[in-house]
Parts: sequence; C-alpha cells; structure tokens
Amino acid sequence: MKQTLISTRRFLREINSYVVNSINIIYGLIVYKCTGKTPEKAYFSLINLYCITNGYSNSFLAWLLKLYHPPYDFLVSKGVLGDLKSEQIATIVKTIKKNGYYVFDNLLPLDICQRLTTFSQTQECDLTDTINPDIKVSVYDRQKNAPIATTYWLREEDLIANPDIQMLMADLSILAIAQAYLETQPILDIVAMWWTTACSKQANWNSAQLYHFDMDRIKWLKFFIYLTDVTTDNGPHCYITGSHRVGMKPKDLLSRGYTRIPDKDIEKFYSKEDFIEVTAPRGTIIAGDTLCFHKGKPVQVGDRLILQIEFTNSLFGGSYQINNLNQLHHWDLYKLSQIHKRIYSKFTFQLDK
Repeated sequence: MKQTLISTRRFLREINSYVVNSINIIYGLIVYKCTGKTPEKAYFSLINLYCITNGYSNSFLAWLLKLYHPPYDFLVSKGVLGDLKSEQIATIVKTIKKNGYYVFDNLLPLDICQRLTTFSQTQECDLTDTINPDIKVSVYDRQKNAPIATTYWLREEDLIANPDIQMLMADLSILAIAQAYLETQPILDIVAMWWTTACSKQANWNSAQLYHFDMDRIKWLKFFIYLTDVTTDNGPHCYITGSHRVGMKPKDLLSRGYTRIPDKDIEKFYSKEDFIEVTAPRGTIIAGDTLCFHKGKPVQVGDRLILQIEFTNSLFGGSYQINNLNQLHHWDLYKLSQIHKRIYSKFTFQLDK
C-alpha cells in the first residue's frame, strides 16, 4: 500500500511537471514568434520536458516546424563534401539518424586547413579553465608550447569575416546535408573554432570533457572539421552511438538533468561497443547530432584545433547574438542570403560601400 502511494505521488508530480513545462514552452513560442527571443523560463522548460519525455517533446516540436518551413530547393549539392546526389544524401542522413554522427570521406583541402590554423593564431581568444583566473583573453602561441588555458575560443564575429569560413558557410553540400537531416529549412546557428591544449590533462567541466548532451535548440546538426591531426592522445571527439535517438537515454541519467556525467557513471548503462572515439587526419569533416552523449577527450600531448558550423531548425531555445557580416569575401554567401533568407537569419549583412 505504501509503495503504491509513493508511485502515485511520483506519477502526479511528473504529470504536473509535464503540464507546467508545456505551458511555459507554449508561452515561450508565442513570445519568440513576436520578438525573436526565448524567455529563460521557456528555455529551461524545453530542457526539462526533454528529460521528462526522453526526447519525445523535441521530436514533436521538430515535426511541427517541418510543416511551417518546408525545405528549400538548392538545385545542386556540390561543395567540400563532394557533388552529392540525392541517394548519397539519404544514405548519410540515415547513418546520422542511426548512430548520431557521420565521418565524410572527403577532407577539407590542406591549404585551407593551414590558412585557418595560421589565422587562429592571430586572433584574440576567450579562455576556459585558465591557470591564472585573472587572464581572460589571449592569443594562442602554438610555437611557444606553453598554454595558459585548456581551451582557447575564437570569437564568432572574427570567424565570419574569414574568407575560407565564409566559403564553408555558403557550401551547398553542407547545406544539403543539414537540410535533409533537419527536414526543414536550416538556420546557420553557430560558427565556432577553438584550440584545446594539454594545459590540464584532467577532464574539465567547462571544456566539455565529461559526457553530456547539448540542448540549446529543438533540433540541430553540427559539422566538426579537424584542422589538426587528431589521435587518441590529443582530444578526439567521443560519442555514445545511438544515444541521440528518442527514448535511448537511461532514465537514471536523465533524472540528473542537463549536466556533465563522469565516465564511470555512464559506463554502467552502455556497452564498450557503443563508445566511439573519432581519431582522424587533418581536414576530416564529421556531422554530429550532439543530442547523443558525447565529450572531447582531454588532451594529453600537443593540441587540437577544430572548426564547428551548426545548423538548426529554429533559434528558439538558448540565447544568441546577432552578428553583423560587413566584410564580404565570398559573394555566393550574400547571394544565398538573399534567396534563402531563413538560413542566415542570425546574421545581418551591412556591406561596406
């Protein structure tokens, strides 16, 4: 009798939480529609409802977005990933849906990798997990080989002014994969680049070196590009294959909420075959749905530079910053922004005369 009462109370609490979070999200969607901003309470409810329903809430919201924003017709899907045909795109998307990631055969050309590597060492970076908390920003001096932080984050406003990154922002093969996976018009959400160093060889919370899932938006797809060779010792991406799928996260882990999880805790729920470590040469491009449990492995030797380009089905969710793109080096980017306005709706194009 006592056990039944406890179960009933738990059930009622879950129902109440489901209702309250659903109301917050509906209200938040109305505010977002009017202002383009998501109320903080609605964003937290998006996360809470995901954990309560094991992903079904996000899946439902993504289905609704498909109805409102049908895909664009790009006509061609040619770019750094190759000249992709519809059958190839379907196969790639099927693999991502099953495993949570896909490693492309095509590499980013080495000359582009080198230019981006050189560029990354000329820009001021925001530091994470520094040895001196008073130092917040610094340029990464790779030759000096004396890092003062675990992670050096380049700033998006600097990245989007780079000619090679503008080319990738307008790459039709990347756009085609993103759109096919999201099943709706994609929005370019994040352009990021960062160095991860061996400043600390222990897993750092702020540098995402413990297992976690991302939850800034309703649905998204990230493209990671290794700009340096990545071995098991210098920070490979680690995934738990298939853990992004609806219903595939253990309730015991979801009950912890939106947090980092130590390896020993997550190993209780998945077999060794589920743990994937992506080691690959410079120029490797990976598409990943980071709803799956994932982490960056702590760097033991050397360093790692990575570029990330993320597309989402909606900017509803976490806060974001509108960045102005006023230094245009790749004219196709501007043309696409005029034809497919939703893709670049997080950016403004105020071109210099």
